[in-house]
Amino acid sequence: MLIYKAMEEKKLHILKNVGNLYLKFGIRGVTMDDVATEFGISKKTLYQYFKDKEDLVAQVIDYYLKNPVFKLNSEDSGNSIDRYFALRRHVAKMIKHFNNNLEYELKKTYPELFKKVHKFKRERVYNDTIEILQDGINDGLFRSEIDSDVVAKLQVGRILCTLNPENQFFTDEEVSTLELFDKMMDYHIHAICTEKGIKYYRKQLNKTKDEENN
Repeated sequence: MLIYKAMEEKKLHILKNVGNLYLKFGIRGVTMDDVATEFGISKKTLYQYFKDKEDLVAQVIDYYLKNPVFKLNSEDSGNSIDRYFALRRHVAKMIKHFNNNLEYELKKTYPELFKKVHKFKRERVYNDTIEILQDGINDGLFRSEIDSDVVAKLQVGRILCTLNPENQFFTDEEVSTLELFDKMMDYHIHAICTEKGIKYYRKQLNKTKDEENN
């Protein structure tokens, strides 16, 4: 039992930290030998945890997709506009763990795993957005005539299309991924808010900028 527990703890440690190697060297640039060396185990022991490199990559992805850091809980924020700012922080975490270069490499090397990540992002952003929209309409912060389903799908499409490295709308030198998301959020908010919502949004935006600059 103790041996099994130790093995599970070691495996979890690898899953939590091997992503840093992928971020630094790329998925194709990290071999199973590299992973074994990094975590101080033999290659034979590593293969007791993961049957091959694809299995390791798949389990790393599963670990991050199930991580609570990617869950946006309504009770953690205030009104619907506050939750958009929470969504912004949430997206920043997703960008950190699933940057565009890694996704592009994943698409070329392990297309089925890429589809899984893409589906997760699409469903997560849609579900969070539509819940925020419906609450915002009820609060009088968003215009009552908007179609929540259509607007949420447009938002998902806008984010996933613009941030797709294959589209190359913007270079990293022009604007960072998070800056681009901020501009899209600003555009989106001004399109759906009532006058009351716009005033509150600008107040919170200024507050957020002050906090980030201090």
